[in-house]
Amino acid sequence: MSRPHPWPSPHGAGESIPAPGASAALTPGGIAPSLSSMHLAIPVTLLYGGLCTLLVTLLGLNVSRLRGTTVGVGATLPAELVRPVRAHGNATEWVPLGLLLLLVLELSGAAGTFALHLLGGSLFLGRVLHAAGLYGRNRLSIAGATLTYLVLLVMSGWAVVARLSGP
Repeated sequence: MSRPHPWPSPHGAGESIPAPGASAALTPGGIAPSLSSMHLAIPVTLLYGGLCTLLVTLLGLNVSRLRGTTVGVGATLPAELVRPVRAHGNATEWVPLGLLLLLVLELSGAAGTFALHLLGGSLFLGRVLHAAGLYGRNRLSIAGATLTYLVLLVMSGWAVVARLSGP
């Protein structure tokens, strides 16, 4: 048996939901809110998630442009592709961890807005510096990697301390 829920629905009034006990995502009153009624305020993670994803996408597009149709998957990379591929690959390895920690700190309220912007901005800057250093064959890649490691260490330590000192 189903019953209409009281929250606005993008599908119109009177939308039915499963009866209590039929879904694991029910509220204590037995009613599941629609996704349209749920809102999480995560503006800092949205900003740096968007910026970092834009960076990773641009790095990936550049690899595709350079690769063209001449270098297949699994083929030995020509020397001119090694650095662009590593810049993209390295960003895809580290950005998700940083964004996950930023999201956790923002959702938990463990860090204030200024600190979140400082961490998110530093993560993004570290990734930009690292990519620029790989492309330019200079020490910016070392500075970018170091900044990324420091930001991840600070965020992971902050998350652990917040959990151990909280309820």
